[in-house]
Amino acid sequence: MNFKYKLFANIFNFFRLFSSNKTFVTFIIDEISFNHALEYLKKELNKKEEFKYNYIYKNKYSFDKSDNIKEKFLKIINLLNFFFIKTFKLAKSKYIFLDDNFFPMAYMNFDENSTTIQLWHASGAFKKFGYEVLDNKNHKDLIAMSGFKIDYLIVSSKNVSEFYGKAFKVENSKVLALGTPKTDYYFDDRVNNKKNIMEIRAKFDEKYPEIKGKKIVLYAPTFRENKEKNDNILANFDISLFNSSLGDEFSLFFKSHPKFKVTDDDYFINVSDYKNTDDLLLISDILITDYSSIMVEFAILSRLIIFYPFDFDYYIANEREFYFDYNNVPGPIAKNTEDIIKFIKDNSFNFEKIRNFVLKNYDYLDNKSSKRIIDYIVKMEKN
Repeated sequence: MNFKYKLFANIFNFFRLFSSNKTFVTFIIDEISFNHALEYLKKELNKKEEFKYNYIYKNKYSFDKSDNIKEKFLKIINLLNFFFIKTFKLAKSKYIFLDDNFFPMAYMNFDENSTTIQLWHASGAFKKFGYEVLDNKNHKDLIAMSGFKIDYLIVSSKNVSEFYGKAFKVENSKVLALGTPKTDYYFDDRVNNKKNIMEIRAKFDEKYPEIKGKKIVLYAPTFRENKEKNDNILANFDISLFNSSLGDEFSLFFKSHPKFKVTDDDYFINVSDYKNTDDLLLISDILITDYSSIMVEFAILSRLIIFYPFDFDYYIANEREFYFDYNNVPGPIAKNTEDIIKFIKDNSFNFEKIRNFVLKNYDYLDNKSSKRIIDYIVKMEKN
């Protein structure tokens, strides 16, 4: 059991014996959309010391089977790179940042010269995750064993610290409400300004001329474990009715979760493969979602969020529960496409409710989260 995790860990443990000189920083990340956060972290790290950087994108390294000879060859090359080159650099890393679970950690032996920091890829607290929601005993054991190796768990607010500690099986003293690096982007005047947003939007207008002069409604539902439920997401959204009612003023963008895909359609703009979710949020006027934590970030922008939990009873019974009463989400809850259209036409926007939600999920509303994190871990290292 857990052969590939133990294999990676054993190779790491071997390399660690010859890696007393820590010259690298490693980022173990699951989503390419996390790249903006990495840039802010790197900027602060470079102020402290000159590092080399090692990136491990988890989605690139898997044992998935392929019938294509070229794909098989590339997969072998990637895996060799993962198990040896990436692992060697990881063993020589002074700081190791993660944005998701990394099960090999359960068997990895870190020395006192390395610091592991779990950043997680979402802000705030919405749907339950981690140790609490798992039924698989092996996975729960791996999270508990990995949690013991985490030096710091970074969260966006003291109000969510307890949830994260339980999700990662990390003791409370290691949970730090310093703000999440992902949100630095939204408070950076260099990117979140009218000129830059217009430039981002212009690129979409050029690629999709039919959206020129229209506002953007981004529909970003979350992933279901049940494949059939994923396949039915768009079937539960009456795109034809949406376009006939709002198409003169609004364009519908669809962003699927990375774990499932939809085919392109003439009736909506499929941005599922667009990697920069931060930019999508900046140019979107309205967000429609169900249970996705993307809404916690979008709330920072103080724009209309519509919640469309068309399969709520199924989801809460079979997939996830929530950290708070779903009826208290920071936006109107639609039962069907007709409701969505009505909310948009009526501009159902409760700024105070969104503001209160933001203040509960974020202790800091600035672009200095990365600075606070790096300053803290460097300070603790010197003590």
